Amino acid sequence: MPKKYKPFTDHTSDNMWAKFALAYSGRISRRSVDLSVHMRLFLIGLGRVSNRGHSHFPQGELSKLIQKADGTPYGDKHIRDEIARLIGNGLLAPVSNIRCLVYPRELIVLTTEKKNAAECEEHGTHSSWSIYNDDWVPDYPPVGVVTELIIPKDEPVKEIYDEFEEFYLRVEGTHGA
Repeated sequence: MPKKYKPFTDHTSDNMWAKFALAYSGRISRRSVDLSVHMRLFLIGLGRVSNRGHSHFPQGELSKLIQKADGTPYGDKHIRDEIARLIGNGLLAPVSNIRCLVYPRELIVLTTEKKNAAECEEHGTHSSWSIYNDDWVPDYPPVGVVTELIIPKDEPVKEIYDEFEEFYLRVEGTHGA
């Protein structure tokens, strides 16, 4: 009996993903002036993304790469507004800006031959961004599962307390009084 077709909208696995051709994404974003600006920004970032989700652009480069149909560049304010739209929709991390588009690690998973990524000039890190944690992902996440947090009791150690008391009395001038 063949399996019943299940539409993608009914899948619940977080492991479901598709592959984008990164270089082709960049070419589409430059050529397709009839696409929305935010879609073109999303694609142009994919064309340059590192294996940790950073897409770095020197100051003013995005405006030159994403142009209107008549060949004139969009202003930086317009580009920033479109980046804010992508951030608001969860397609870019909140730390994204006109110099570095950061893709959340929950959205794209990049497997490359590179073991390490260069440090991003804009953000000063090579870490990925997590939408779930709303923060940079640690380079070396903890191994295993912590089942119970154990907080040590706050009991003063007698020897330390005695040394502190003696010092305090000396400072106050009442030592031996």
